[in-house]
Amino acid sequence: MELDVNGQRVAATTPAQVGEALARANTLPAFELWATAPTGATLCMLRNGAHAWLMYIPVEGDAGVRSCGDATRIGSADYVLGNGQVDTYPLSWCVAVEQCLSAVSTFLHSGGDRPESIVWLAS
Repeated sequence: MELDVNGQRVAATTPAQVGEALARANTLPAFELWATAPTGATLCMLRNGAHAWLMYIPVEGDAGVRSCGDATRIGSADYVLGNGQVDTYPLSWCVAVEQCLSAVSTFLHSGGDRPESIVWLAS
């Protein structure tokens, strides 16, 4: 498994390393996180303060799916990507930060399975 936080590769080979990496990421108020499984499946988490959402891509080139939070939530949030680019996404895509981190952990521990704890919608 590969884990990248804000453009920096992070060790995520053992369950202890995964736990430590996610705990460190959780101390950051904003980040772009990419987890990649040996199968090629990827999971991306974007966080800006209390706002976070996920994107799951099962194979390279697939549009994938994104998290779905409260569909009635109005507004958007800006996210700074690892390369400094700022993107804006709807708050309705957001789920709790803790839920996102748990989904990343599940993804990494399962070898790349799509976390079932998240409601997903086509991108």
